[in-house]
Amino acid sequence: MQAQELKSSFTKRYIIAILLIALLSSGAYYVLKLALKASDSTALVVNISGKQRMLSQRIASYSQQYYLRVYAKGTHSDSEAIRVKLLAAINEMALANRALSSGNLKEGVRVELSPAIYSLYYGDTLLKARVEEYLVLARHLSSEQSQHEAINLLGQILELSDPLLNDLNTAVIQYQKEGEENISAINHLESMVWLVTLMTLLLEVIFIFQPMANKIKELFQEVMWEQENLEQQISMRTMSLEHSNLKLMQLASHDPLTGLKNRLNMERDLEELILQYEKNHLPYAVLMLDIDWFKKINDNYGHDAGDFVLCEISKIMLESVRIQDSVYRAGGEEFVIIFNRITREQAIEKAETIRLGVQNHLFIFSDEEVQCTISGGLYHPDILKSSSVQGVLKLADNALYEAKHSGRNTIVEAIYKKVEQKE
Repeated sequence: MQAQELKSSFTKRYIIAILLIALLSSGAYYVLKLALKASDSTALVVNISGKQRMLSQRIASYSQQYYLRVYAKGTHSDSEAIRVKLLAAINEMALANRALSSGNLKEGVRVELSPAIYSLYYGDTLLKARVEEYLVLARHLSSEQSQHEAINLLGQILELSDPLLNDLNTAVIQYQKEGEENISAINHLESMVWLVTLMTLLLEVIFIFQPMANKIKELFQEVMWEQENLEQQISMRTMSLEHSNLKLMQLASHDPLTGLKNRLNMERDLEELILQYEKNHLPYAVLMLDIDWFKKINDNYGHDAGDFVLCEISKIMLESVRIQDSVYRAGGEEFVIIFNRITREQAIEKAETIRLGVQNHLFIFSDEEVQCTISGGLYHPDILKSSSVQGVLKLADNALYEAKHSGRNTIVEAIYKKVEQKE
């Protein structure tokens, strides 16, 4: 009888222990599933918000390119392709905005908007409405507009772009913060479930479930380690890719010191202008400039002063050209300006204006005035024709060489005739 009671008692205790373990195991499974779901939701919402932030910049860039192709440069050769890209970016950003402002990320995946996120979209920031306004302006720009209406639309888009980008970035950071907090809370809950399970095993059936308890502990630790390791790898790879992409884009297209476009862009843009001149006889000009006695500036004042002079001259050139013109740093102290749709007389006047601008500019570095002038070679296809990029650059370089050997601080046309300087 005693054995029977003991067996019955043991059986009851065993069943209770099994039920408790089953209950706690179910809870642990639910928490783990909740953690994975929270992690997936966090990754998805951060990805969508980050994509929305990127699309806002892309729309601004495509809008400028579209305007320049259709209105500024007057060529429609690739405007339709840019328009298609612009509309695709607008549609993608509209979908992202609807998903983020409603919490319906995709079919079967919904997240509740936190007070902070809700305030961003519907409070004082009015992020949802501003994104919609931004997209409406971009969509209007992509349709047929007069040049006056188009430049007004582009101005509004660019005016909204930076503040909107800052608020979209704030949203991304908030989503990341909330996701990390949710995952942290679930991790704490996981730890609590594990502790209760362990205590139950120790108190109820330590001699039966000890091996199982150790195994559960090992499994939980492995899951947590793998989750943390995966999150770290994703974060590190994402940051590395973003940094690499930004660095490559900057290095590929711009000079790091002056911020001007580099020689690669120059040759590509010049090739396009040569093609348009041969097809449609659209005039252009190439002005190759070189800083006079630049080595002496570096020797007398130091390389920091040389860098200062390069940056100051870059600013003078940018302020002197028109919106359809482009300024490049070809290398060292050499610059190139490409004038689009310009007559020979206008090109000469512009070149002389830039030369005088540098001559009359006060270069003050470390309380010392640095004397600086430039020489230039000017090429215009109405005088000498060349159908290759290297040919045009060679003619401009020959004229620059002539300017250097004619006393410097002057502009020489690619007909080897010195342009009369204007006082």
